[in-house]
Amino acid sequence: MLRQEGPRPPASPNVPQRTEGLSPSFGREIAGLSWQELLQVRERVRGERLPLFIIIDDERNRRIAKLWRIPGTSVRVSLEGDIYYPVWRERSRVNKSELYAPCSKLPRGWSFERLLVSKRRPISEVKYFQVKKDSGAIEAAIRSMDHVLENYQEEGRELGQVEAIREQIARARKVLEETTGVSREEFEEGFEILYRQTLELLEKCGLSTAASALKKDITRLLAQVSIGRDRLGRRNPLVMLKKLEAATARVEYRWHEAGFIIDKFSAMKAGLEAQRAKDREILRKAEHQLSVGFAAHSYFKEIPQEVSKQQVGILIGMMGSLAYMLGQVRVKPYKTVAKEIMEELSQAQQKVREGDYQGAKKLLLQSQERISLVT
Repeated sequence: MLRQEGPRPPASPNVPQRTEGLSPSFGREIAGLSWQELLQVRERVRGERLPLFIIIDDERNRRIAKLWRIPGTSVRVSLEGDIYYPVWRERSRVNKSELYAPCSKLPRGWSFERLLVSKRRPISEVKYFQVKKDSGAIEAAIRSMDHVLENYQEEGRELGQVEAIREQIARARKVLEETTGVSREEFEEGFEILYRQTLELLEKCGLSTAASALKKDITRLLAQVSIGRDRLGRRNPLVMLKKLEAATARVEYRWHEAGFIIDKFSAMKAGLEAQRAKDREILRKAEHQLSVGFAAHSYFKEIPQEVSKQQVGILIGMMGSLAYMLGQVRVKPYKTVAKEIMEELSQAQQKVREGDYQGAKKLLLQSQERISLVT
């Protein structure tokens, strides 16, 4: 026999009270889930139809797709050192298929247009996000990766949602077991508590306003189970258990989906960190060459010395080699500095050709100072 221990907690002003005669579509109403979204979620969870990844087919995305890619990642880098990384979101439908192109391989026998109009095929749209904070610096890109990973790793918001839903499913199972064969009053008492707990959980976790179709469907199932009755208003433990099994399958899918996101963004973070280390190492070598290799060279001493054409050629060649090495720097802010130094090296080469060795030395010292500001 169910008995409530202690005084009943007051209802939250933001949580609607459970009433008799709730609509059979109550779960879908509270979740804001369309029928097409529901079909697509079922296909995601079943895994019978792989999600179709699409991207807007415009000049910007075509340009980004041709940019150099950091090895082992999906991060693209422009010649100026701008950083672009992909993000994706679910789409239940695409109204103008002519504006999009597929990012993933199409299943055999399916055209792109046919996939887009399929009501069951899950769709995810890919967008390239450009890092603009701190003038597009790679440090800002790495912080962006950290921000995503914080949400998905242990004690993060996304996995916290998963754990909270698992606990609520366990509570719902317990209520179903305890209300089997009890009186109507005891049945209503048990499910009234579950109903309020469920809606409070959905509000607390942000599931009641979630944009993801998968989260909407989890919300739908939990809300329907919290009523304790089927579409005809009957007690139906078997139907409720099936809904809980469906909710469990979706939660586990979300858990694996979170793992995929963690792997993806961890790889991008590792690639960005490796590229940062590589660029910084090139600049450190350049700084050493500028301070020890060039600035201390006998050609640049205060007292002019006789310099042969061969020696001039060697010096100009050394500057050219340094400029080539600096050309391997890829990302901002190091790319910006490297390009400035390459321009100064070109000017220094011209000074050497003209016999203005002190002018060339001044440019080299200026370049060395630029590097010290970013390394």
